[in-house]
Amino acid sequence: MKNAIIPVVLAGGIGSRLWPLSRQAMPKQFLPLLGDESLLQSTLKRCEDECFSDAILVCNEQHRFIASSQCQQINVQPQALLLEPEGKNTAPAIALAAQYVLQQGLDTPLLVMPADHHIDNFELLIAQLPDAITLAQQGKLITFAIEPNTAHCGYGYIKRGAKIAASNCYDVDEFKEKPSLLMAQQYLASGGYSWNSGMFLFTPRAYLAELARFAPKIANCIAQAANFTGDLGFTRADNNILKNCPSNSIDYAILERSANVAVLPLALNWNDVGGFNALWQSTDKDEQGNNPSADTVLLNSENNLFNSESGHTIAALGVRDLAIIHTHDATLVADKNQLEQLPELLKLLAVKHGDKLLHHQAMYRPWGSYQVLVEGLGFKVKKISVHPSGRLSTQRHQHRAEHWVVVSGVADISIAGHIQTLTADQSCYIAPGQIHSLANTHSEPLILIEVQTGSILDETDIERFDDQYGR
Repeated sequence: MKNAIIPVVLAGGIGSRLWPLSRQAMPKQFLPLLGDESLLQSTLKRCEDECFSDAILVCNEQHRFIASSQCQQINVQPQALLLEPEGKNTAPAIALAAQYVLQQGLDTPLLVMPADHHIDNFELLIAQLPDAITLAQQGKLITFAIEPNTAHCGYGYIKRGAKIAASNCYDVDEFKEKPSLLMAQQYLASGGYSWNSGMFLFTPRAYLAELARFAPKIANCIAQAANFTGDLGFTRADNNILKNCPSNSIDYAILERSANVAVLPLALNWNDVGGFNALWQSTDKDEQGNNPSADTVLLNSENNLFNSESGHTIAALGVRDLAIIHTHDATLVADKNQLEQLPELLKLLAVKHGDKLLHHQAMYRPWGSYQVLVEGLGFKVKKISVHPSGRLSTQRHQHRAEHWVVVSGVADISIAGHIQTLTADQSCYIAPGQIHSLANTHSEPLILIEVQTGSILDETDIERFDDQYGR
Protein backbone atom coordinates (compact mmCIF):
# COMPACT_ATOMS: atom_id res chain seq x y z
CA MET A 1 0.00 0.00 0.00
CA LYS A 2 3.07 2.24 -0.22
CA ASN A 3 2.18 5.74 -1.52
CA ALA A 4 -1.26 4.44 -2.47
CA ILE A 5 -3.17 7.49 -1.21
CA ILE A 6 -2.91 11.23 -1.75
CA PRO A 7 -3.95 13.25 1.34
CA VAL A 8 -5.98 16.36 0.58
CA VAL A 9 -5.90 18.77 3.52
CA LEU A 10 -8.58 21.48 3.53
CA ALA A 11 -7.40 24.63 5.32
CA GLY A 12 -9.92 27.21 4.17
CA GLY A 13 -12.08 27.67 7.29
CA ILE A 14 -12.30 30.72 9.56
CA GLY A 15 -13.16 29.15 12.95
CA SER A 16 -15.24 32.06 14.25
CA ARG A 17 -16.48 30.02 17.23
CA LEU A 18 -12.97 30.30 18.67
CA TRP A 19 -12.85 34.10 18.64
CA PRO A 20 -10.82 36.00 19.84
CA LEU A 21 -8.12 33.33 19.31
CA SER A 22 -9.22 32.58 15.75
CA ARG A 23 -9.77 35.51 13.39
CA GLN A 24 -10.21 35.96 9.68
CA ALA A 25 -6.55 36.81 9.07
CA MET A 26 -5.31 33.96 11.30
CA PRO A 27 -7.90 31.15 11.56
CA LYS A 28 -7.81 28.29 14.06
CA GLN A 29 -6.07 25.79 11.77
CA PHE A 30 -2.90 27.90 11.95
CA LEU A 31 -2.95 28.24 15.76
CA PRO A 32 -1.13 26.00 18.30
CA LEU A 33 -4.28 25.34 20.33
CA LEU A 34 -3.32 21.87 21.64
CA GLY A 35 0.46 21.82 21.78
CA ASP A 36 3.46 23.46 20.20
CA GLU A 37 2.32 22.76 16.64
CA SER A 38 -0.65 24.28 14.86
CA LEU A 39 -3.65 22.11 13.99
CA LEU A 40 -2.56 22.26 10.34
CA GLN A 41 0.93 21.06 11.20
CA SER A 42 -0.45 18.19 13.29
CA THR A 43 -2.71 17.19 10.39
CA LEU A 44 0.16 17.20 7.90
CA LYS A 45 2.29 15.09 10.25
CA ARG A 46 -0.45 12.43 10.29
CA CYS A 47 0.30 11.95 6.60
CA GLU A 48 3.90 10.79 7.12
CA ASP A 49 3.02 7.07 6.95
CA GLU A 50 4.45 5.33 3.89
CA CYS A 51 0.95 4.65 2.58
CA PHE A 52 0.65 8.35 1.72
CA SER A 53 2.09 10.35 -1.13
CA ASP A 54 2.90 14.03 -0.60
CA ALA A 55 -0.19 15.95 0.43
CA ILE A 56 -2.22 18.50 -1.50
CA LEU A 57 -3.03 21.50 0.67
CA VAL A 58 -5.98 23.73 -0.24
CA CYS A 59 -6.21 27.14 1.42
CA ASN A 60 -7.41 30.69 0.94
CA GLU A 61 -5.27 33.11 -1.04
CA GLN A 62 -4.92 35.46 1.94
CA HIS A 63 -3.41 32.68 4.09
CA ARG A 64 -0.94 31.34 1.51
CA PHE A 65 2.23 32.62 3.17
CA ILE A 66 1.13 31.43 6.63
CA ALA A 67 0.43 27.96 5.23
CA SER A 68 3.72 27.85 3.33
CA SER A 69 5.70 29.01 6.37
CA GLN A 70 4.09 26.42 8.64
CA CYS A 71 4.90 23.66 6.14
CA GLN A 72 8.53 24.77 6.09
CA GLN A 73 8.68 24.80 9.90
CA ILE A 74 7.94 21.05 10.03
CA ASN A 75 9.91 20.22 6.85
CA VAL A 76 6.83 19.19 4.89
CA GLN A 77 6.63 20.00 1.20
CA PRO A 78 3.12 19.51 -0.25
CA GLN A 79 3.02 18.39 -3.86
CA ALA A 80 0.68 21.34 -4.42
CA LEU A 81 -0.52 24.26 -2.35
CA LEU A 82 -3.78 25.07 -4.14
CA LEU A 83 -5.19 28.56 -3.59
CA GLU A 84 -8.80 29.69 -3.60
CA PRO A 85 -9.54 33.42 -4.03
CA GLU A 86 -12.33 33.06 -1.48
CA GLY A 87 -13.87 30.22 0.50
CA LYS A 88 -16.59 28.30 -1.37
CA ASN A 89 -16.99 25.47 1.18
CA THR A 90 -15.75 21.92 0.79
CA ALA A 91 -17.35 20.67 -2.45
CA PRO A 92 -15.47 23.08 -4.78
CA ALA A 93 -12.24 22.84 -2.78
CA ILE A 94 -12.17 19.05 -3.09
CA ALA A 95 -13.05 19.31 -6.79
CA LEU A 96 -10.02 21.55 -7.35
CA ALA A 97 -7.76 18.91 -5.80
CA ALA A 98 -9.44 16.15 -7.82
CA GLN A 99 -8.95 18.05 -11.09
CA TYR A 100 -5.33 18.71 -10.21
CA VAL A 101 -4.63 15.00 -9.60
CA LEU A 102 -6.34 13.93 -12.82
CA GLN A 103 -4.23 16.44 -14.74
CA GLN A 104 -1.14 14.68 -13.36
CA GLY A 105 -2.38 11.55 -15.13
CA LEU A 106 -3.45 9.87 -11.87
CA ASP A 107 -6.68 8.52 -10.41
CA THR A 108 -5.11 7.74 -7.03
CA PRO A 109 -7.53 7.61 -4.06
CA LEU A 110 -7.76 10.87 -2.14
CA LEU A 111 -7.99 10.99 1.66
CA VAL A 112 -9.75 14.30 2.37
CA MET A 113 -9.21 15.76 5.83
CA PRO A 114 -9.98 19.13 7.45
CA ALA A 115 -6.85 20.89 8.69
CA ASP A 116 -8.39 21.87 12.03
CA HIS A 117 -9.26 18.57 13.74
CA HIS A 118 -7.46 16.87 16.63
CA ILE A 119 -6.88 13.08 16.48
CA ASP A 120 -4.44 11.26 18.76
CA ASN A 121 -4.88 7.68 17.47
CA PHE A 122 -4.89 8.18 13.71
CA GLU A 123 -3.19 4.81 13.28
CA LEU A 124 -6.64 3.21 13.68
CA LEU A 125 -7.78 4.91 10.48
CA ILE A 126 -4.61 3.92 8.64
CA ALA A 127 -5.17 0.28 9.64
CA GLN A 128 -8.64 0.34 8.06
CA LEU A 129 -7.58 1.98 4.79
CA PRO A 130 -7.27 -1.25 2.73
CA ASP A 131 -11.03 -1.87 2.98
CA ALA A 132 -11.77 1.71 2.06
CA ILE A 133 -9.34 1.68 -0.87
CA THR A 134 -10.95 -1.46 -2.30
CA LEU A 135 -14.38 0.17 -2.31
CA ALA A 136 -13.01 3.49 -3.57
CA GLN A 137 -11.44 1.75 -6.54
CA GLN A 138 -14.89 0.33 -7.29
CA GLY A 139 -16.23 3.88 -7.48
CA LYS A 140 -17.59 4.27 -3.95
CA LEU A 141 -17.33 7.45 -1.89
CA ILE A 142 -16.26 6.49 1.64
CA THR A 143 -17.03 8.70 4.60
CA PHE A 144 -15.25 8.01 7.89
CA ALA A 145 -17.47 8.23 10.96
CA ILE A 146 -16.66 8.36 14.65
CA GLU A 147 -18.11 5.90 17.13
CA PRO A 148 -19.93 8.18 19.62
CA ASN A 149 -19.13 7.99 23.32
CA THR A 150 -21.55 10.72 24.43
CA ALA A 151 -24.91 12.08 23.32
CA HIS A 152 -23.44 15.05 21.47
CA CYS A 153 -25.73 17.69 19.96
CA GLY A 154 -23.04 19.55 18.01
CA TYR A 155 -22.29 16.95 15.33
CA GLY A 156 -24.16 15.58 12.37
CA TYR A 157 -24.85 11.82 12.50
CA ILE A 158 -24.78 8.98 9.99
CA LYS A 159 -27.18 6.07 10.32
CA ARG A 160 -25.59 2.83 9.17
CA GLY A 161 -27.35 0.52 6.74
CA ALA A 162 -26.40 -3.01 5.69
CA LYS A 163 -22.82 -4.19 6.13
CA ILE A 164 -20.90 -4.44 2.86
CA ALA A 165 -19.62 -7.98 2.24
CA ALA A 166 -15.93 -8.68 3.00
CA SER A 167 -15.52 -5.19 4.41
CA ASN A 168 -15.73 -3.15 7.61
CA CYS A 169 -17.80 -0.60 5.72
CA TYR A 170 -21.57 -0.14 5.62
CA ASP A 171 -24.10 1.31 3.26
CA VAL A 172 -25.40 4.69 4.41
CA ASP A 173 -29.02 4.54 5.48
CA GLU A 174 -29.39 8.25 6.23
CA PHE A 175 -27.54 11.42 7.15
CA LYS A 176 -28.93 13.23 10.18
CA GLU A 177 -28.60 16.92 11.04
CA LYS A 178 -27.40 18.02 14.49
CA PRO A 179 -30.03 16.53 16.85
CA SER A 180 -31.65 17.64 20.07
CA LEU A 181 -30.21 16.19 23.28
CA LEU A 182 -33.08 13.70 23.54
CA MET A 183 -32.57 12.54 19.96
CA ALA A 184 -28.79 12.31 20.46
CA GLN A 185 -29.40 10.09 23.50
CA GLN A 186 -31.63 7.84 21.40
CA TYR A 187 -28.96 7.65 18.68
CA LEU A 188 -26.34 6.66 21.27
CA ALA A 189 -28.58 4.00 22.80
CA SER A 190 -29.44 2.46 19.43
CA GLY A 191 -25.82 1.82 18.48
CA GLY A 192 -26.49 2.31 14.78
CA TYR A 193 -25.38 5.94 14.51
CA SER A 194 -21.96 7.57 14.21
CA TRP A 195 -20.68 11.14 14.13
CA ASN A 196 -19.93 12.58 10.72
CA SER A 197 -16.17 13.32 10.87
CA GLY A 198 -15.74 15.32 7.66
CA MET A 199 -13.05 12.88 6.42
CA PHE A 200 -13.52 11.01 3.14
CA LEU A 201 -11.82 8.65 0.70
CA PHE A 202 -12.57 8.33 -3.02
CA THR A 203 -10.89 8.50 -6.40
CA PRO A 204 -10.86 11.86 -8.18
CA ARG A 205 -12.83 10.47 -11.09
CA ALA A 206 -15.58 9.00 -8.89
CA TYR A 207 -15.92 12.24 -6.91
CA LEU A 208 -16.13 14.44 -9.99
CA ALA A 209 -18.68 12.08 -11.58
CA GLU A 210 -20.99 12.37 -8.55
CA LEU A 211 -20.41 16.13 -8.40
CA ALA A 212 -21.41 16.45 -12.05
CA ARG A 213 -24.54 14.43 -11.34
CA PHE A 214 -25.74 16.28 -8.25
CA ALA A 215 -24.05 19.72 -8.45
CA PRO A 216 -23.37 20.30 -12.16
CA LYS A 217 -22.86 24.07 -11.77
CA ILE A 218 -20.01 23.49 -9.34
CA ALA A 219 -18.55 20.69 -11.47
CA ASN A 220 -18.64 22.77 -14.66
CA CYS A 221 -17.20 25.82 -12.95
CA ILE A 222 -14.27 23.91 -11.44
CA ALA A 223 -13.59 22.11 -14.72
CA GLN A 224 -13.39 25.45 -16.54
CA ALA A 225 -11.24 27.00 -13.79
CA ALA A 226 -8.78 24.09 -13.64
CA ASN A 227 -6.20 25.78 -15.83
CA PHE A 228 -3.47 25.58 -13.21
CA THR A 229 -0.48 27.90 -13.05
CA GLY A 230 2.30 28.13 -10.50
CA ASP A 231 4.28 30.93 -8.87
CA LEU A 232 6.39 31.19 -5.71
CA GLY A 233 5.53 27.58 -4.87
CA PHE A 234 1.75 28.12 -5.07
CA THR A 235 -0.73 26.61 -7.53
CA ARG A 236 -3.61 28.70 -8.81
CA ALA A 237 -6.66 27.98 -10.95
CA ASP A 238 -8.51 30.68 -12.90
CA ASN A 239 -9.65 33.03 -10.13
CA ASN A 240 -12.08 34.92 -12.35
CA ILE A 241 -14.04 31.71 -12.87
CA LEU A 242 -13.67 30.47 -9.29
CA LYS A 243 -15.17 33.66 -7.86
CA ASN A 244 -18.44 32.81 -9.60
CA CYS A 245 -18.51 29.19 -8.41
CA PRO A 246 -21.50 28.27 -6.20
CA SER A 247 -20.69 27.54 -2.58
CA ASN A 248 -21.71 24.22 -1.02
CA SER A 249 -20.43 21.49 1.26
CA ILE A 250 -19.68 17.98 0.04
CA ASP A 251 -22.38 16.72 2.44
CA TYR A 252 -25.21 18.80 0.98
CA ALA A 253 -23.96 18.75 -2.61
CA ILE A 254 -23.34 14.99 -2.90
CA LEU A 255 -23.25 12.71 0.11
CA GLU A 256 -26.81 13.23 1.36
CA ARG A 257 -28.16 12.65 -2.16
CA SER A 258 -25.98 9.91 -3.62
CA ALA A 259 -26.66 6.19 -3.30
CA ASN A 260 -22.98 5.52 -3.97
CA VAL A 261 -21.73 6.34 -0.46
CA ALA A 262 -20.35 3.96 2.17
CA VAL A 263 -19.50 4.65 5.80
CA LEU A 264 -16.59 3.27 7.82
CA PRO A 265 -17.10 3.74 11.60
CA LEU A 266 -13.93 4.17 13.67
CA ALA A 267 -13.18 4.43 17.39
CA LEU A 268 -10.99 7.50 16.93
CA ASN A 269 -10.09 9.88 19.73
CA TRP A 270 -11.36 12.70 17.57
CA ASN A 271 -12.31 16.31 18.22
CA ASP A 272 -13.28 18.85 15.57
CA VAL A 273 -12.11 21.71 17.87
CA GLY A 274 -15.23 23.50 16.72
CA GLY A 275 -15.59 25.73 19.77
CA PHE A 276 -14.30 26.41 23.25
CA ASN A 277 -16.15 23.51 24.86
CA ALA A 278 -14.54 21.15 22.35
CA LEU A 279 -11.17 22.74 23.04
CA TRP A 280 -11.67 22.34 26.80
CA GLN A 281 -12.50 18.65 26.34
CA SER A 282 -9.13 18.04 24.66
CA THR A 283 -6.97 19.93 27.16
CA ASP A 284 -5.24 18.50 30.23
CA LYS A 285 -7.20 19.38 33.36
CA ASP A 286 -6.56 19.47 37.11
CA GLU A 287 -8.71 17.76 39.74
CA GLN A 288 -11.14 20.67 39.65
CA GLY A 289 -11.65 20.42 35.89
CA ASN A 290 -9.65 23.54 35.01
CA ASN A 291 -6.88 23.64 32.42
CA PRO A 292 -4.23 25.46 34.48
CA SER A 293 -0.98 26.84 33.11
CA ALA A 294 1.97 28.83 34.36
CA ASP A 295 -0.05 31.98 33.68
CA THR A 296 -3.11 31.08 35.79
CA VAL A 297 -3.69 31.45 39.53
CA LEU A 298 -6.86 29.73 40.76
CA LEU A 299 -8.80 29.47 43.99
CA ASN A 300 -12.18 27.78 44.54
CA SER A 301 -12.75 27.53 40.78
CA GLU A 302 -14.06 24.56 38.80
CA ASN A 303 -14.51 23.37 35.22
CA ASN A 304 -13.10 26.48 33.56
CA LEU A 305 -11.20 26.99 30.33
CA PHE A 306 -8.43 29.58 30.49
CA ASN A 307 -6.36 30.77 27.56
CA SER A 308 -4.08 33.80 27.57
CA GLU A 309 -1.16 35.08 25.58
CA SER A 310 2.27 34.45 27.04
CA GLY A 311 3.13 36.79 29.88
CA HIS A 312 -0.46 37.63 30.80
CA THR A 313 -1.71 36.20 34.10
CA ILE A 314 -5.33 35.21 34.71
CA ALA A 315 -6.33 35.03 38.38
CA ALA A 316 -9.71 33.35 39.00
CA LEU A 317 -11.58 33.26 42.31
CA GLY A 318 -14.79 31.36 42.96
CA VAL A 319 -15.83 30.91 39.33
CA ARG A 320 -17.03 27.80 37.52
CA ASP A 321 -18.05 26.73 34.04
CA LEU A 322 -16.48 29.76 32.38
CA ALA A 323 -14.35 30.27 29.30
CA ILE A 324 -11.94 33.16 29.87
CA ILE A 325 -9.94 33.89 26.74
CA HIS A 326 -7.49 36.79 26.73
CA THR A 327 -5.60 38.19 23.74
CA HIS A 328 -3.70 41.42 23.16
CA ASP A 329 -6.77 43.43 22.16
CA ALA A 330 -9.84 41.47 23.22
CA THR A 331 -11.04 39.33 26.14
CA LEU A 332 -13.94 36.88 26.05
CA VAL A 333 -15.67 35.91 29.30
CA ALA A 334 -18.44 33.41 28.65
CA ASP A 335 -20.59 30.87 30.45
CA LYS A 336 -19.54 27.59 28.85
CA ASN A 337 -23.20 26.56 28.77
CA GLN A 338 -24.04 29.54 26.53
CA LEU A 339 -21.22 29.31 24.00
CA GLU A 340 -23.65 28.24 21.27
CA GLN A 341 -24.74 31.89 21.25
CA LEU A 342 -21.25 33.20 20.50
CA PRO A 343 -22.13 33.89 16.81
CA GLU A 344 -24.87 36.24 18.03
CA LEU A 345 -22.36 38.05 20.23
CA LEU A 346 -19.98 38.40 17.29
CA LYS A 347 -22.73 40.05 15.24
CA LEU A 348 -23.00 42.71 17.93
CA LEU A 349 -19.22 43.02 18.02
CA ALA A 350 -19.10 43.55 14.26
CA VAL A 351 -21.21 46.69 14.59
CA LYS A 352 -18.81 48.51 16.94
CA HIS A 353 -15.49 46.71 16.63
CA GLY A 354 -15.51 44.85 13.32
CA ASP A 355 -11.73 45.07 13.01
CA LYS A 356 -11.44 42.83 16.07
CA LEU A 357 -12.94 40.00 14.02
CA LEU A 358 -10.34 40.34 11.29
CA HIS A 359 -6.82 40.87 12.55
CA HIS A 360 -4.45 39.63 15.19
CA GLN A 361 -1.71 41.72 16.69
CA ALA A 362 0.75 39.72 14.59
CA MET A 363 0.49 40.27 10.82
CA TYR A 364 2.02 37.66 8.53
CA ARG A 365 3.89 38.46 5.35
CA PRO A 366 5.81 36.29 2.86
CA TRP A 367 9.11 37.39 4.44
CA GLY A 368 8.02 36.83 8.07
CA SER A 369 5.75 38.81 10.38
CA TYR A 370 5.38 41.98 12.35
CA GLN A 371 3.64 42.77 15.61
CA VAL A 372 2.49 46.20 16.77
CA LEU A 373 3.70 46.58 20.36
CA VAL A 374 2.37 50.06 21.09
CA GLU A 375 1.05 53.03 19.15
CA GLY A 376 -0.25 56.49 19.80
CA LEU A 377 -0.57 59.91 18.18
CA GLY A 378 2.41 60.32 15.88
CA PHE A 379 4.25 57.09 16.75
CA LYS A 380 4.09 53.30 16.37
CA VAL A 381 6.45 50.58 17.64
CA LYS A 382 6.69 47.22 15.85
CA LYS A 383 8.57 43.98 16.40
CA ILE A 384 9.66 42.68 12.98
CA SER A 385 10.70 39.05 12.38
CA VAL A 386 12.33 38.15 9.06
CA HIS A 387 12.81 34.53 7.97
CA PRO A 388 16.17 33.37 6.59
CA SER A 389 16.22 34.40 2.90
CA GLY A 390 13.37 36.82 3.63
CA ARG A 391 13.49 40.23 1.99
CA LEU A 392 11.15 43.18 2.46
CA SER A 393 10.26 45.17 -0.64
CA THR A 394 12.41 48.12 -1.68
CA GLN A 395 10.20 51.04 -0.66
CA ARG A 396 9.89 54.56 0.65
CA HIS A 397 7.50 56.54 2.83
CA GLN A 398 6.65 60.19 2.34
CA HIS A 399 5.08 60.87 5.73
CA ARG A 400 7.05 58.87 8.29
CA ALA A 401 10.55 58.24 9.53
CA GLU A 402 11.73 54.89 10.84
CA HIS A 403 14.33 53.82 13.38
CA TRP A 404 15.48 50.18 13.22
CA VAL A 405 17.20 48.47 16.15
CA VAL A 406 18.47 44.92 15.63
CA VAL A 407 17.63 42.58 18.51
CA SER A 408 19.09 39.37 17.11
CA GLY A 409 20.34 38.07 13.79
CA VAL A 410 22.02 40.00 10.99
CA ALA A 411 20.28 42.71 8.92
CA ASP A 412 21.42 43.66 5.42
CA ILE A 413 20.12 47.19 4.90
CA SER A 414 20.15 49.67 2.04
CA ILE A 415 19.22 53.33 2.70
CA ALA A 416 19.36 55.81 -0.19
CA GLY A 417 21.90 53.59 -1.93
CA HIS A 418 24.11 53.18 1.15
CA ILE A 419 24.51 49.49 2.05
CA GLN A 420 25.26 48.42 5.63
CA THR A 421 25.14 45.29 7.77
CA LEU A 422 23.82 45.55 11.33
CA THR A 423 23.96 43.03 14.17
CA ALA A 424 22.49 42.93 17.68
CA ASP A 425 22.31 46.32 19.48
CA GLN A 426 23.08 48.28 16.30
CA SER A 427 20.60 50.69 14.73
CA CYS A 428 19.88 52.95 11.76
CA TYR A 429 17.61 55.87 10.85
CA ILE A 430 15.51 56.21 7.70
CA ALA A 431 14.25 59.70 6.92
CA PRO A 432 10.98 60.38 5.05
CA GLY A 433 11.48 60.04 1.31
CA GLN A 434 14.52 57.76 1.49
CA ILE A 435 14.36 54.57 -0.57
CA HIS A 436 15.32 51.63 1.63
CA SER A 437 15.29 47.85 1.88
CA LEU A 438 15.85 45.15 4.51
CA ALA A 439 16.93 41.54 3.98
CA ASN A 440 17.99 38.52 5.99
CA THR A 441 20.57 36.64 3.92
CA HIS A 442 21.73 34.52 6.85
CA SER A 443 20.62 31.18 8.29
CA GLU A 444 19.17 32.53 11.56
CA PRO A 445 15.94 34.53 11.96
CA LEU A 446 16.30 38.30 12.13
CA ILE A 447 14.41 40.24 14.81
CA LEU A 448 14.39 44.01 15.03
CA ILE A 449 12.38 46.79 16.62
CA GLU A 450 10.97 49.48 14.34
CA VAL A 451 9.96 52.87 15.72
CA GLN A 452 7.84 54.92 13.33
CA THR A 453 7.22 58.64 13.77
CA GLY A 454 5.19 60.89 11.52
CA SER A 455 1.76 62.03 10.43
CA ILE A 456 0.70 58.88 8.51
CA LEU A 457 1.68 55.52 9.98
CA ASP A 458 -0.50 53.02 8.11
CA GLU A 459 0.13 50.79 5.12
CA THR A 460 -1.12 53.42 2.65
CA ASP A 461 2.19 55.28 2.93
CA ILE A 462 4.23 52.65 1.10
CA GLU A 463 5.63 53.12 -2.40
CA ARG A 464 7.18 49.85 -3.60
CA PHE A 465 9.93 49.70 -6.23
CA ASP A 466 10.94 46.05 -6.08
CA ASP A 467 9.34 43.03 -4.43
CA GLN A 468 10.48 39.43 -4.88
CA TYR A 469 7.00 38.23 -3.85
CA GLY A 470 5.19 40.06 -6.64
CA ARG A 471 2.96 42.19 -4.46
